[in-house]
Formats: sequence, structure tokens, C-alpha cells
Amino acid sequence: MLSEFEHQGFGESSASPIIIAGGDGEVLPRLTREALCDLLRRLPRDELDLALRERVIRAVSLPGVVFHVACGEWGLRLARARGLGIIGYAETVDLLAAARAVHGRTLLQAATGGLARAWPMFSASRRLTPEQGFGLLLAGCAIALAGAVLRPATFLTLMAALSGGFFLGVVALRVLCLLPPVARQAEAEPPELDDADLPVYSVLVPLFREVSVLGQLTGALRRLRYPADKLDIKLILEEEDVLMQRAVAGLRPDPRVEVIVVPAGLPQTKPRALNFALQFCRGTLVTIYDAEDIPERDQLLKAARRFAAAPAELACLQAQLSFYNPNENWLTRQFAAEYATLFGVLLKVLANHRLPLPLGGTSNHFRMDVLRSVGGWDPYNVTEDADLGLRLARFGYDTEMLDSFTHEEANTRLGNWLRQRARWLKGFLMTWFVHMREPLVFMREVGPSGFWTAQALTLGIFASALLHPLCMVATLVAYVLHPEVPKGAGLAVLLLAGLNFLVLVAGYAVSIALTRRALLARGRVNWLTLATMPVYWMLMSAAAWLALWQFIASPFHWNKTEHGLSSARPLNRKRSRRTG
Repeated sequence: MLSEFEHQGFGESSASPIIIAGGDGEVLPRLTREALCDLLRRLPRDELDLALRERVIRAVSLPGVVFHVACGEWGLRLARARGLGIIGYAETVDLLAAARAVHGRTLLQAATGGLARAWPMFSASRRLTPEQGFGLLLAGCAIALAGAVLRPATFLTLMAALSGGFFLGVVALRVLCLLPPVARQAEAEPPELDDADLPVYSVLVPLFREVSVLGQLTGALRRLRYPADKLDIKLILEEEDVLMQRAVAGLRPDPRVEVIVVPAGLPQTKPRALNFALQFCRGTLVTIYDAEDIPERDQLLKAARRFAAAPAELACLQAQLSFYNPNENWLTRQFAAEYATLFGVLLKVLANHRLPLPLGGTSNHFRMDVLRSVGGWDPYNVTEDADLGLRLARFGYDTEMLDSFTHEEANTRLGNWLRQRARWLKGFLMTWFVHMREPLVFMREVGPSGFWTAQALTLGIFASALLHPLCMVATLVAYVLHPEVPKGAGLAVLLLAGLNFLVLVAGYAVSIALTRRALLARGRVNWLTLATMPVYWMLMSAAAWLALWQFIASPFHWNKTEHGLSSARPLNRKRSRRTG
């Protein structure tokens, strides 16, 4: 069934062939969609994949000679460069529509189940393996038995010791970020690349109910500095999102931009849409931008230069994310401070130590061949970015931070922020279960330090947010309401009390110190923001409890974040990197 976008007549082809100029005096018959459908039906799967990427379709095979149909200017140039025999031409929009009509189900199945078939242990399509389910049941029984057998004081002491030790390790990772940076071997300066040497760059932009920021998005994409004939932009729409399709159909035509309509299906997630569009990409490098993103104009050029100078093991570059409305209200200031710490300090240190990075959901740049070889994104994981960052590390690839910024819209409304944060925290828990299916294998692949980093940045973040108010109450009861040391308290109890107090105080102190350093680097320290960070952490706890419920009740549901709520006008004013 044709989508609303196609019914609107955007790029609709004539019912009968017409003659067009092919260049150099050449004329070619233009194929209808029906003719393209017939050609695509006859292609084996490997040739179909190649045709969708290169826009050249084998049409006729005779002894000693093969004739092709070229689709769009890109396909025409490629076919001529290879000296292929061309007997027909088709518009790109007709190729995309024909591919959906003939192979839409097959392409959707590949986008949805490709990772689960190729690497089932990396797919979140199952929340828990039977072994993990048995392990959780066994752990629950052990805790219940200990609670029944041991005295309450002894049981609580044991549980506090286990949790205190774990959270102290999480705090230690942040302490690492406060230490002087390690010295690394000087790397070659990325070369200046001529336009002819630049690779084709695919830009994936998934859109779902984003009409309010479409103008801002198209403006940001037009401002990108990259040769137009090597820029491959995909606007990715959902079949059911009729309003978005109509809005895109009304845009000014741009030869760099193609519209990919994802057939309806479940799970309806951003990674599923990305996987579907990936099958049509022709770039050797690829990046993702969200609907509200405003990347710096030279970001693609910087990434292309770095990849050209880097070894093949460098698979991903993560640009820094910042906000164009950091001072709109208290919530945006806290959100901006959090992003400044994550992208300006924490991820930089992890990359410097060659540790696994949980990627951000946007502005991560990949080598296309590597991305495809590791299975793309997991359509069942609602933090597909963090999961992919760990998977790249497990396959032996490196990720670095890119010295470039992408400006986003900070959430201005609490309910919107709560839904977004619950999705992230649910995804961290999901990612932890996925990569802990074979813990010893995981540790062997990333090393002990990488293994602990993954624990701290998935389960550690989730558990810290979940248990923070409980730990706070326990500390207040122990040290404020009952400050005296119980008579006969053993050394172990005293040490344990000190450990948990240390975790709480150190957690606050280190987090505030990191945030202060991050904000200083961006030129703006708001002491009220630092002083009220504990209130923000309590809000994260509420999101964590919501995430836990959703992990149980609706693990694959994608909480949609509304954009376009800010009163800021980012494209109408000069922006500085020093935001936050």
C-alpha cells in the first residue's frame, strides 16, 4: 500500500515512458514504477541490496553483455564511471517507492530481525535469557532466605555492604575523571581533503511527529559544509505519520535529500527506522541527527578528516551535545549541566583511556562497513546508542570524541523530561541484561577495566537513580535521628556505616566537582544549579521507578519526546560553545 507521502504526488512518475536527455547527446527511456517493480522482483537478494545502495539495476543479461537501468543522477554517474551499458533511467523517488512495494516486507524484516538472526546474544528482543531468569530467581530466593534466617540488623548490614561496595566503585569511575589526563601518543594531524577526496556521507534523520521543528531542521541541514554531490541525506518517516509526510512533501526539492517511508510494524522505534533506511544508504560514512539538532557547519568535514587519518580500528566518532536553550528554566539548566559533564568530561576521559563509550543518541559518526558488520542498531533496545557503543567495544573497535558540537533543545517541561529519562534508564537496564548474558566472555572481550566501566554506566546509573532516595533516608535515620553508636557494635558494623556514609558524601562531592569543571570549561558556572543538583537527582529517581515498571510491563515501548517546546530561536542568533 502506498503511503500518504506517495499519494500526495511527490515525485509521481508518468504512467507511460517519456524520453529524457542522458547527457553527451544521449537519450534514455524513462521507466515507470511498474517497470521498476518488475526489475526488482527478478533480482536476487545480494543484487537487490547493491542496487538500493548504488542505484544501478541489472536489467538485461545477454551472452557477453549486461545492460542496466540507472536511477537518479548518482546512479547515472556511477554507471558511466564504470563503463556500464545503460538502457534506461528512473527517478530515485520511483526506485524507493518500487522497492517498498515489492520488497517492503523483506526489507522491514531485515531491519527488525537482522541483529537477532546474526547475533542473537546481542539482541534485546528477549529481555532475559533462561539462564538470567534462573539467576534472578536464585538471587531472590537467597535474599529471602537470608532475610528469614539472619537477624534484621545482620541482614541489613550484609545488604548495605554489597550495595555500598558497588556504588563506591561507581563513584571511583567519576574520581578517575578528576585526575590529570593520561599522556597519549601524538597522533597525525588529520589531512586537509579536497572535495574529490571526500567520501560520500550519509546523514540519517528519523522523524516522527516533528512538524513543529521541520523548518529548523531543514535550515540546519542546508548549512552543512560538504560537497552537495557527496551528501546523502535521508529523512526517515513512519508510514502512519501522515502529517509528517504532508509537511515533508511541501518542502522545496533538494537533490541531496531522499525520503524513506518505513512500513508500519512493531516495535515502532527509532533504531528500527534507522536500520530500514540504512539499506538505502550509499555513503562510506554515516551519521545520525535528531529532528531538533543543529550541528556545527563543518562537523562532517571534521569527521571525514579524522577518519581519513585514523586506523581502521576507529569505528565511531561522537560529537559533543549541548543545548541552545540552557537558561530557559531550572530544568533546562540542570539538563545542560548534566550534558556538559557527560560529553565535556566523562566521555572524553573514557575515550582517552580506550574504555567503552555509551554513545549519545545523535551526532555519532560511523564507518559504514563497520556499522553493518556489527549488525547495526538493535530495534528492540530503547537506548540503541549506549548498546551499540558497548557492542563496538566488544568487537574490538575504538570510539573517540569529535571536537565539534551539536546543539539540541533541552526539555523545558517536567512531564516530557520524565518520559524521556524513563526511556533512557529503561534502556540502560535493558543494555545491561543484554551484555551480561555471558559475563566472562564480556570481560574477556573488553578487559576488566572496560567491564567495570560498562557496569558503572548501565546498571550503576540505573541503580543509583533507583535507590538514591532510599539511601538518603537510611543515612538520615542513622546519622541524624540516631547518631549514637550502638553499644557492643562490632568493628564490621562501624566500618560499614563509614563506608555507606563515604559513598553518599563522595557521590555528591565528586558529581558536583565534575559538573563545576564541565561548566567552567564552557565559561559559565551557576552556583544555584550546583547547589540544587540533589533535587534533580530525586527527579531522576522518580524516572527510574517509572523505567522499572515499564521494563516489566512494556519493555519495547518508545516514550516519544516532544520537541519544539522551547521559546528559543537558535537559528536567529549567534551561538557560543560556552553554553550550560
